Amino acid sequence: MIIENRKSKVIQVFMVEDNPDDIELTLEAFKESNREFNVNVAQDGIEAMKYLRMEDEFNNRPHPDIILLDLNMPRMNGFEVLAELNKDQKLKDIPVAVLSISQSETDKSKVKALNAKAYFVKPTGLDGLYDVIQKLVAIVEG
Repeated sequence: MIIENRKSKVIQVFMVEDNPDDIELTLEAFKESNREFNVNVAQDGIEAMKYLRMEDEFNNRPHPDIILLDLNMPRMNGFEVLAELNKDQKLKDIPVAVLSISQSETDKSKVKALNAKAYFVKPTGLDGLYDVIQKLVAIVEG
């Protein structure tokens, strides 16, 4: 899904999230931001890794500028995805920002140890998501 707005280059976002309501709200925040994003979504870690490795039906997908990753998902959780990314020479340099309901310091430490660039606790509304999106843009733009 391409979400268009005016400004600079299109930022390729790959969102890994299993909750349809969270997906919808996050996509709405991207849509209403002041940047242009192309957002692709996977609903679990297995699908995410297939996408990132361009396997099967994902062989022509764009390479993400950033991954927005949930932690608590079926089949393969966010920690497992981060571990897999770190093992893959082609994928390990893609910046990852975790967006999770967990406020656990243990989870935050684990994510940092697995080389995620940022950890955000899921906000409850669009305003909080706008802040997250601004921080994602800052990560991508360095």
